[in-house]
Amino acid sequence: MPRRSRRAMLWPSLPLLLLMCVADPSPDPVAAGQIAGAIDLPAPRPSRRSLRGAAYRSRNTTRVDSTTADSTGKKRSRFGDVVISAHPLSFVPSVSPLSKPPRMEQQDAQFQPRVLPIPVGSRVLFVNQDPFYHNVFSLSPAQKFDVGRRPAGEEVGQLFPEPGRVSVFCDIHPQMNATVLVLDTPYYTQPDSTGYFLLQDLPTGDYVLRFFHPRHEAAERQIRVEDGTPVVLQIDFTR
Repeated sequence: MPRRSRRAMLWPSLPLLLLMCVADPSPDPVAAGQIAGAIDLPAPRPSRRSLRGAAYRSRNTTRVDSTTADSTGKKRSRFGDVVISAHPLSFVPSVSPLSKPPRMEQQDAQFQPRVLPIPVGSRVLFVNQDPFYHNVFSLSPAQKFDVGRRPAGEEVGQLFPEPGRVSVFCDIHPQMNATVLVLDTPYYTQPDSTGYFLLQDLPTGDYVLRFFHPRHEAAERQIRVEDGTPVVLQIDFTR
């Protein structure tokens, strides 16, 4: 066969070859279902905070019940520390870090929020809003770090590359603690002030649904999400 003819036979197959190389062999499932429900929590037990050292007690800090109010004295939702996350069993989800780092502020010797859920690989900004020094550190297996002592107004970013519960503290004020919950799923939410929650746009498939609260034993349910059939659950942390 002449060389020119052989080349002509090969060229038509090249676009097909390129198409085969770039095609996605396993597209993500189509988002279709939703999970809704309500959370029951026991009544909170008030706890009074105290600052260590006379120097810090005299720096215009307001004594508040940190379990029921924020640093301004405004009533906190009982459900603000609950996180609901859906972990697929039927497929591996695509998890992307947050494009804008969320903030965890240190104000009136409290971490705010006390529970911060993020997708794995995200960065968190710790911001000192108090007129005195703070520190942020963790000894959790999922992430060990220490940002050092930081003056008023300073913020520092911390990357969370591994999933898991990361408990954070301040080595100056031992009563300060919070949780960064690093999730290996993009499907998570928190309840509203009544305890109602809703997870939407879930691909059809099997899931483990996990319920987290820092003061209660974690709960989980295995469920199946179907197109057009909402899953409705009631989760009781009081038992």
